[in-house]
Amino acid sequence: MPVVSGTWLFVAIGVAGLCLLYLWQSTLILDLTARRESAKERLTATLEVNRWLDFQIGEAFSLDRISEIARTRLHMVEPTSIRYVHVASPTREP
Repeated sequence: MPVVSGTWLFVAIGVAGLCLLYLWQSTLILDLTARRESAKERLTATLEVNRWLDFQIGEAFSLDRISEIARTRLHMVEPTSIRYVHVASPTREP
């Protein structure tokens, strides 16, 4: 009967090893899932900041704002007459 006891010992060790492998894989999957969710949250926050910055850039370069800054801070006045100058495009030589 010692052979049967040794076989059962190897089977028990194999089953314990497989259980440990299953637990390790489950823990690894949970860790990777948590990392993915954290990365998603950071991406969402970054995209929100990016949208806000795009809005701020659009506001900073809007013609109304530039006109208002020119009048108030630089003390410029609205033009009374506008003259357009036609500038011919340079011709290319062959």
